Amino acid sequence: MDTLVAKFAAIWALVIKEFQMIWSDPKNRAMILLPPLLMLTVFAFSATFEVNRISMLVYDQDNTPVSRALIDKIANTPYVKHLYFVNNPQELQENIDNEKAFVALTIPQDFGKKIYLEDAPKVQLILDGRKSNTAQVVSGYLTQVFAAFQYEINGVNPPQSPIKISVRNWFNPNLNYQWYIVISFMGVLITVMMLAITALSVAQEKELGTFDQILISPLKPFEILIGKTIPAITVAYMDFSIMLIAGSYIFDIPAESGYLLIYSCIFVFLFSIAGIGLFISTICNTQQQAIFGVFAFLAPTFLLSGFITPIENMPMALQKFSVINPLTYFFRLSRGLFLKNIDSAAIWADVWPLLIIGICTLSFASWFFNKRIN
Repeated sequence: MDTLVAKFAAIWALVIKEFQMIWSDPKNRAMILLPPLLMLTVFAFSATFEVNRISMLVYDQDNTPVSRALIDKIANTPYVKHLYFVNNPQELQENIDNEKAFVALTIPQDFGKKIYLEDAPKVQLILDGRKSNTAQVVSGYLTQVFAAFQYEINGVNPPQSPIKISVRNWFNPNLNYQWYIVISFMGVLITVMMLAITALSVAQEKELGTFDQILISPLKPFEILIGKTIPAITVAYMDFSIMLIAGSYIFDIPAESGYLLIYSCIFVFLFSIAGIGLFISTICNTQQQAIFGVFAFLAPTFLLSGFITPIENMPMALQKFSVINPLTYFFRLSRGLFLKNIDSAAIWADVWPLLIIGICTLSFASWFFNKRIN
């Protein structure tokens, strides 16, 4: 009995010691307390499965009081935030291609005449199929709006000759949700891999006591960080290649822009993530702190990237954070590279922010690393 009590006492002493070690470091306290509060706040405002505040194009070939009344009906719904008018199909296609609008409505010339004659008028909806779930939700919303508008005109519910809606989902005609999921998870998984390797690299050296051996080498701080970046990018490339092969042969995901261009753009994305991971590693003294730092960065980055909820549906304050979020640009870039053959201008629009993020974070990590050494 005394032996059992002594063992419990020893275990309890170890428990108390571990609590003291965890709580004694101010950085540990901050890493433990701040992330849950931050995650709860961000998730509550950003994670919503409702679709609203979408941008919509209107190509009104009828241009009658009836067609304008339909447009006003749509504009006054809570689903549409921006409504733009186009004058030709080419302008419509360009705006959908560049993701300046998510849905386009084409009203034919005889729309007003047919709706009064109750002759089943037709409209066409073109949706961006790269976001398959959102496309389905928006199509359902607009179908309800058309039915309500026709009831206001004809006074019959349901209408005897309902509006015929021709729906086209560009870039993903069958709304294959697995394409969207797999492509997005490629970015999420290589982000986790890059952050884990780079964030633990310097912190692990400090904790194992081998950091001083690196400092006495002839390498400069920036060269040390580059040496720690290359292996992480290599491993991430290997993981990405495995996922790319699986996505191609198991899920039949197309690669419209070609694999060379995809790999080139992925390098820029990995470069930006490496800078963030090394910055986390330089400000942490232990691997535990680095893991907490990765978690604190990864969760809001994932939530605010547009993967779960469209960025347009988030509060304006949170939308501004997407500008410095590498995953935001990766999701938009990867959907274009895999599902459509985007042009160089569209690629550059997402590549240059990733370059800026990578240069800034690597430069700041190098400066902070040099400061800690001195």
